[in-house]
Amino acid sequence: MIRDRFSENLRNDMSTDEWLICQDEYDPQENLKNESLFALSNGYLGIRGSFEEGTKITLPYLYVNGVFDKSETFMRELAALPNWLGIRLYVEKELIGIENCEIMEFSRVLDMKHAVLSKQYVLKDRKGRITKIEGRRFVSRNNVHRMAIELFVTPVNYEGIIEVENIIDGTIINFYDAPRFKVKHMYLTANEKLGEHGVYMESATRDRHLHVGCGCVLEAYRGEEKIMRNRMFNAFGEQAVEFGDFTAAEGETIRLVKYVSMYTERECPTYALHTTIKEEVDRFSEDGFEAELEKHSKVYDNMWEEADVRFEGDPELNRAVRFNIFHLMSTGNETDDRVSVGAKLLTGEEYGGHAFWDIELFMLPFFSYVFPQMAQNMENYRYHLLDAARDNAKKNGYKGAQYPWESADDGTEQCPDWTIEPDGTCYRCYVAVYEHHVTADVAYGIYDYVRITKDMDFLYGRGAEILTETARFWASRCEYIAEKDRYEINQVTGPDEWHEPVNNNLYTNYFARWNLRYVMALIRKMKEEKPEAYAALVEKTGLKDEELTFWEEVQSKIYLPRKEGTNLLEQFEGYFQLKDVVIDQYDENDWPIRPAILNTCKKQETQILKQPDVVLLLHLLGEEFEPELMKENYDYYEKRTLHGSSLSPSIYSVMGLKVGDDSRAYRYLKRAAFIDLLNLQKNTREGIHAANAGGVWQTIVFGFAGVSIDKDGILSVKPNMPKEWSSLSFRLHYDNAWLEIHTDGENNAAVKRLEGNPVQVKINGTTEEV
Repeated sequence: MIRDRFSENLRNDMSTDEWLICQDEYDPQENLKNESLFALSNGYLGIRGSFEEGTKITLPYLYVNGVFDKSETFMRELAALPNWLGIRLYVEKELIGIENCEIMEFSRVLDMKHAVLSKQYVLKDRKGRITKIEGRRFVSRNNVHRMAIELFVTPVNYEGIIEVENIIDGTIINFYDAPRFKVKHMYLTANEKLGEHGVYMESATRDRHLHVGCGCVLEAYRGEEKIMRNRMFNAFGEQAVEFGDFTAAEGETIRLVKYVSMYTERECPTYALHTTIKEEVDRFSEDGFEAELEKHSKVYDNMWEEADVRFEGDPELNRAVRFNIFHLMSTGNETDDRVSVGAKLLTGEEYGGHAFWDIELFMLPFFSYVFPQMAQNMENYRYHLLDAARDNAKKNGYKGAQYPWESADDGTEQCPDWTIEPDGTCYRCYVAVYEHHVTADVAYGIYDYVRITKDMDFLYGRGAEILTETARFWASRCEYIAEKDRYEINQVTGPDEWHEPVNNNLYTNYFARWNLRYVMALIRKMKEEKPEAYAALVEKTGLKDEELTFWEEVQSKIYLPRKEGTNLLEQFEGYFQLKDVVIDQYDENDWPIRPAILNTCKKQETQILKQPDVVLLLHLLGEEFEPELMKENYDYYEKRTLHGSSLSPSIYSVMGLKVGDDSRAYRYLKRAAFIDLLNLQKNTREGIHAANAGGVWQTIVFGFAGVSIDKDGILSVKPNMPKEWSSLSFRLHYDNAWLEIHTDGENNAAVKRLEGNPVQVKINGTTEEV
C-alpha cells in the first residue's frame, strides 16, 4: 500500500491506493507537469502543486477565481497572486530542500478522496546530516478562506537548532518562464506583520485595483507545546518573511503548522481585509489543523458520494477517471454565480482562466447531473454577462446577443486579435471573428441543463431572456441568398479549427436552426401556459410577433450541406472537393500518425480534421438523425481526424459506442482518461484539460452506461459495457430525484432512488417508476 511509506503521523488518515496518485521520484524536468497534477482547488481559489522550499523549475501559481487583470497583456487573465506556500528549513545556514541535498527517499501523493497533498522524503546534506520531512497540505472546502500546511521534521542523525522562514512571495508573475510574455498583474499595497506573529501581504490588480489580502502564522509544536523562538519579521521588497527557530533532539519529530487565510474585497471591504484575515487565522489556529482537515475531508466524502464512478475490471483506468472527476468537481463553485469554470480550471495559466464553449458542451452535463447547484451558478454566470454579449453583437454588426469566444469576468471578448510566435513574429488570430457557434452552444447548455434539472424557474426567467437574444443573433447572422432562396452563414469556423474560415459549416448552420426552433417553441409555450413570464420576457427584450415570423422563415431555409444522394453530411460547403487524405498509420499507442502529405500540403487544403465537427453534431443532436446516417458519417470522419484537441477522444468514444465501434471506443476512453496523468499531449504543465475531464465522465455515463433522456423526457439507461468491466456504478440527480445506477457485464441495469420524488426511468427499453 502506498500509505505504508508514511509514518503514523499521516498514514492513518490516508486513503487506499485506488484514491491515490503517486510520484515516486523527483525529476526537476517533470516539475511543471506535476504542479498541475497536484494542484488543489476549493472553488474559490486554486494553488499549483509547487514545493514549499522552492525549486529552480517552477510555476508557483495561486489564483482566486474571478480575479482577472489585463495590464500589458492581450487579454484579461487570471492574475497570479502572492504565493503563501513558502516554508524553508535551515541547519547551520544549509537549506534542507530536495534540490540542495541528496535524496535518500521520496514520495509525493495526491489523496483524491480527501483533497490532500502529502509528501515524504529523507534528505542528506553535504555534511552528512540526514533529515526526514513528512507533510501535507489542503485548501479547505469547508471554509474556503482557510488553507494549511503541516510538516513533521525529524533530524535523524543530529541535534540542534533548526531555523525556519515563513514566506509569502509577492514577486510572482504570470508567464514566469516565458520571457516574451512575462507580466505582473499585482502591485503591493501592504507587506507587514499579521499581528504579534505572522506575516500579512495585500496587493491589488493593476487595472481595476481589486484588493486581495493573505495572512499566515507558522507554529512549531513539541507535543502540544508551542516552541518557535526568536521570531523576527522582515519585509524584503515584495517578500514577507518571518524568521524563527526551534531546537530538536536526534530522532525527535517536531510538528510545524502553517495557518493561512485569504480574502478579496469582493467578500469584505478593503479597509477590513487585514483585520478579517487576522481574526480568521487566529480562529483557525485555535481550532487546529486537524479539526479543519476533518471538516474539509467530510465535505469531500459527501462530494464523492455524489460524484464517484466505480467499475470493476480496470483499476488503473478507474483511478484515472477519478482523477479527472476530482479536478473538475474541485473547481466548481456552489456559492458564487459570478464565476465559472475555466478551460484549465485553477491549475495553470493557459487560456487565462477563460470560459469557453467547453463549459456548456463538455462540463455542464457533469455538473447538471451531479452538482446541480454548481450548474445553476454556471448558467447564472452566462446571464450576468448577457448585456456584454448584447454589446458584443452590436459591435460586430448583429442583433441580439453574441457570446464571446473567451469570457473572463466582465463578458467582453478576451480572445486576442494577434498571436505572437516564439520567434517574435505575429499572426492574426481569427477565432473570435469566425467561431460564432459558441452562442448556439450557450443556448444548448440552457436546454440541456433544464431537461436534466427541470429548473423551470430559470428557463422561464433568465434562460428565456438569454435564448431570445441568441435567436435574434442567429436571425441577423444568417444571410439571404435570393437566387438560391436560402439563408447561409458565410465566413465562419466550426469546431474543427483547421479549416478557417469556411462557408456554411454544417455544425454552425444546424445549431443556428436548432436555436431558432427551440426558442420559438419555448415562446409559444410561455405565451399559452406562462403568460406572466411571457409578458416579463417581452418587457425585457422588446420581442415582437413579426420577429417570430421572420425567425420561422430563416430556420426553414437555412442551408445544410450534404453530399447529394448519400447519407454523408458535408462539414462545410466545398469540403468534399478538398484533397481526400485519410489516416492509415497508427503509433505504438494506437494513435493516428500525421499523414506525410501534410509535410508538403496545408491542412486546410485537405479533409484532415483537428477534432470532431460533424461527429460532435451527431453526438449532441443524435435524436434528429437516423442510426445508419450516424454510422456512415462516424466511419467517414473518424478516418480523417488527427485528434489535435483534447476535446476529441471522448466524443469519438461516445459516438463509437452509438454506432457499434466498441473496441475503438474503449481505446478512446483510455486516451482521454490518461491525457494529463501521462502528459499525452505534452502540455499538462499548462494545467489540467477541464473539458476533457468532463468528456471522460460523459463517455462512461452516456456511452458505456447508455444514459440519455429520450424524446418523451424520460431518463433512459441502456448499457453497452466493455468486456473489460464486470460492473459499473454511479449516482445522478435527475428531476429533483437522486438516483443510483448500477450495470453489470451482461448489460443488465438497476436504478435505485436514494432521495426525492418518484421518477419514471426506462431500463433497456422498459419503463418503470423508481
